[in-house]
Amino acid sequence: MASLISGCAVTDQASIEFRTSNNLAFEINQDRFDTVDIQPSETKIWRGSELVGSVATMETNADFSTAVEEVRHGFREAKKSFGDVIKLKLGEGVYGFSATVNDYTTAFIATSNHPSSWVTISADDDVFYEVLSTLTVRERHR
Repeated sequence: MASLISGCAVTDQASIEFRTSNNLAFEINQDRFDTVDIQPSETKIWRGSELVGSVATMETNADFSTAVEEVRHGFREAKKSFGDVIKLKLGEGVYGFSATVNDYTTAFIATSNHPSSWVTISADDDVFYEVLSTLTVRERHR
């Protein structure tokens, strides 16, 4: 406590950047999780024995010409069946929405420059808003 008052304590939390297949990037403070479990189609983020988040890439369904078109359709359908569905403001060329059920939120996000797949990012609400506040579209590393 004394070091906080005197200004000598370091209070910044280091964040880890996650990158998805469609050039999205987001950060989570490293104190929010301790294990990243990489599965064939999904990456799960754990804190102890509690699942705090996951990231999955979904291939665009053949019924839709682009990932953005499919996610827009998903938004319209989710509005019919879920109570807390919000269109996300993610910038030009990015379309997404979130749906919350039982304090767990999932974002469905597509980018216009990657029409063959879209991403879901799911997390506990306390982690989700941290993810959303750092979400950006980035160029891929070479």
